[in-house]
Amino acid sequence: MEDISLDRQKEKRDEAPEEREYSFIEDDTPDQDLPEDVFAYNEMRSCADLFRMYRKNELFVDPDFQREFVWPNSEQTRFIDSLTKGYPIPSMCFAFDRMTRERSIIDGQQRMKTISRFLTQEGKPWRLSKLDDVDPAISGKTLEVIRETNFDIFSRVEEHVLPVTVLHCDLKNEEHISFIFKIFHRLNDGGMRLNNQEIRNCIFGGSLNNLLRKLDRNEGWRCLNRMENGNSYRFVKQELILRFFAFYEDKEGYTGGMAKFLNNFMKKNRDNDDDSLEEKKKIFERVVSLLSFKIFDGQEPPERISANTLYPVMVGIAKNIDALEDMQPSDLKKRYRETKEHELFAVREGLSSSGTVRDRLQIAQTTFGDSS
Repeated sequence: MEDISLDRQKEKRDEAPEEREYSFIEDDTPDQDLPEDVFAYNEMRSCADLFRMYRKNELFVDPDFQREFVWPNSEQTRFIDSLTKGYPIPSMCFAFDRMTRERSIIDGQQRMKTISRFLTQEGKPWRLSKLDDVDPAISGKTLEVIRETNFDIFSRVEEHVLPVTVLHCDLKNEEHISFIFKIFHRLNDGGMRLNNQEIRNCIFGGSLNNLLRKLDRNEGWRCLNRMENGNSYRFVKQELILRFFAFYEDKEGYTGGMAKFLNNFMKKNRDNDDDSLEEKKKIFERVVSLLSFKIFDGQEPPERISANTLYPVMVGIAKNIDALEDMQPSDLKKRYRETKEHELFAVREGLSSSGTVRDRLQIAQTTFGDSS
């Protein structure tokens, strides 16, 4: 389990309202025992060995994998200090896909990236934090200075051995995927937990996942969500795009359990062909363009649109897009207000229940489809 500083804990408490109000982190997948054809074993790996695996792509740590590099410099510095002093480090956890022979990190990404950053000694200069509880040989020093004055420190880090738990599984198997999803949540219970879309980034890599990342950079989308440049919002906005696609294409398949529904949709569509991806891209761009430029006049919304409002509105617009694109902005703005101000959009309980979700989707589709 990754450590988290007090500043990061405060940041978590201060997350945007829509992230707290809807189940971006909730795990509603069913409990299950370890599948019979999944087995776990322990191994010991030196930092040098882990770094070698990482550099040779034998250990999958994609730049967009799981979550961003969220450890502050102080946490990275203390971790390196712990390695140089031989302190015990919590076990990392990998998934070993028996079909592809690939290893993916379930728990320990921040540690692995810190090890790699320290041992690479390449790229941008890195100055470790100056901290009273850290060895003066590295406290406040750059890697270049450490290399010139205390090169043995790098050897100490390389030789430090870390415990690793390995889950031997098949990530094409739905039962195995569900189990791994559950393990992600259990390992990250407390601290700065991974949210559901960060977990899907690991489990469901593929063409759909790549499209979600690409669309999340759409200027209209970022303006609509009042997103700051350079902030990916830990993939929460990508999950909103996923919700839009899932309910636009299969709202009747939703019986409750948002995480399970989106997991199943992403598993089914993870390797969409080019034609399917292009259809998704076009409908998303048409909806975002209409919202951004006709309803909000190319400006940020005057107030943040909650997740509970945004994706039903997007689905309602998408279902009526051909007619709506020919309407005057004043008419579209009226329909948006009527949808947003409907009494069912003020509900704050049971937001992921099948009844509430379906009612909101129907309200949005009817209001934006009403020709009167």
